[in-house]
Amino acid sequence: MTVEQAEPKPVATDERVGEWRILCYSSLYMPVSMVLLPVGVYVLTHYAELGISLYAMSVIIFAARLSDAFTDPLIGVLSDKTDSRWGRRKPWIMVGAPLLMLSLYMLFTPPDNPSLWYFGTWIILLYFAFTVIDIPYFAWGAELSPIYDERTHITGRREQFHFAGTVSFNLLPLTAALLIYFSSQEVMNLGLMMENFSAQFQEIMKARAGHIDVILYWLANFVVIAIPITVGLALYFVPEPQQKVILRRKASFIASLRVVRRNGPYLRLIVCYTVSTFGAAMTAALSYFFVKHVIQAGELYPIYLLVYYLSSIAGLPIWMKLASVTGKHKAFIISIIWFAFWASWIPFIPAGEFGLFLVIMCFKGSSVGAILALPASMAADAIDIDSARTGEQRAGLYFSVWGMLKKGAGAAGGAIGMAAAAFCGFDPTAEPGLGGTPEGNSARALLWVTLLYSIIPAAIKFISLPFIWKYPLTAERQRRIRAQIERRGVMVKTSSA
Repeated sequence: MTVEQAEPKPVATDERVGEWRILCYSSLYMPVSMVLLPVGVYVLTHYAELGISLYAMSVIIFAARLSDAFTDPLIGVLSDKTDSRWGRRKPWIMVGAPLLMLSLYMLFTPPDNPSLWYFGTWIILLYFAFTVIDIPYFAWGAELSPIYDERTHITGRREQFHFAGTVSFNLLPLTAALLIYFSSQEVMNLGLMMENFSAQFQEIMKARAGHIDVILYWLANFVVIAIPITVGLALYFVPEPQQKVILRRKASFIASLRVVRRNGPYLRLIVCYTVSTFGAAMTAALSYFFVKHVIQAGELYPIYLLVYYLSSIAGLPIWMKLASVTGKHKAFIISIIWFAFWASWIPFIPAGEFGLFLVIMCFKGSSVGAILALPASMAADAIDIDSARTGEQRAGLYFSVWGMLKKGAGAAGGAIGMAAAAFCGFDPTAEPGLGGTPEGNSARALLWVTLLYSIIPAAIKFISLPFIWKYPLTAERQRRIRAQIERRGVMVKTSSA
């Protein structure tokens, strides 16, 4: 082994990244986070209408998700080992962005008679391109600042842009419906327009499924325009920090995984995050059925999504402030309890009370951003333990494990939630207005859909609390670990003989 050693450079541990750079970094996640959401909401429905079998598409998606068990750690490790003048993470984002744009545009704007091969090719490339960007991007965010509180600020801003992407996605059909409504009014009588608005708007929303191709077309154009802009902002204005490592022999991949296994705080985090993601996936999978069949307002489902994610954006600054006062793990515990409290009221909402449902979902949704952002910030702190022990900066490896478990828990939670609803007798094709009658879903089936959507996922999240209750990696301990890394670290470049 040969070693080329550079002069040690002191690094100011209190040097902050700054709000402008954090915004430039975080903005990239808005278009990137909009890539996968339409697949389950619109893309599969659109291809089914074009004649592609739902069963065949499900098999392809399952195979693509299964391949993540190989591609996620591969991309994570390769990005850790990348050595270029632009850094370790940026080259992967530069390569992944064009592939993501191409595969998304081709998938979202198919020909009139697409083949199964067409669908399979572009959705597999879409998932792969997303992985090429997503894992180095999260690793970059973990390394962007060594400061305990600023890491929370970075992950909070990133989640705000994530939800901004979700809001933008859901605004599209609502905006289209509003334009259709106002353009159809021959007489501009404001009082009459408001009187007729509710009924006519709902009728327009019911017909939006016939415009899926238009929605996907404009969504594809928006993302294809936004990705190069946000990638440019991030790559140009946000430098990758110099990585400090301890002079030692490089560990093998298997040895690296053993080190991950010995990182106690990180293991606690991935248990909490996996359990929480599992519960959230159950809620997401059944949300449309709950709104349509229990609340009986399926045509207003995009409004629910819009309000829910707007409340997530609005609530994040409050949770970030709380985390700086109480510590991240305590704020995470409080966010779980807050989420569960408001979820417990959902079974008592009468059918047709969509307004009351929105109010409760505002309070419940206000904690969702914190449940995502705080564990990611805590994971960045836990990776410091690995850096102090091994002398290597392997955020890519850690976040590949993170992403792999997140995808697995999401897939399992959604599948189990849907299977459980079916097992309890729920029929998604039944007429919502006939609920509770012999011709529709039984009261028992609707009750189980409600419980699987609200109470059960909230209870599952409580499983994570014992693992995080006495979380040992506090702000003070994280500062000591960073100081240890700075005292021992020197810049090195290693290669095998």
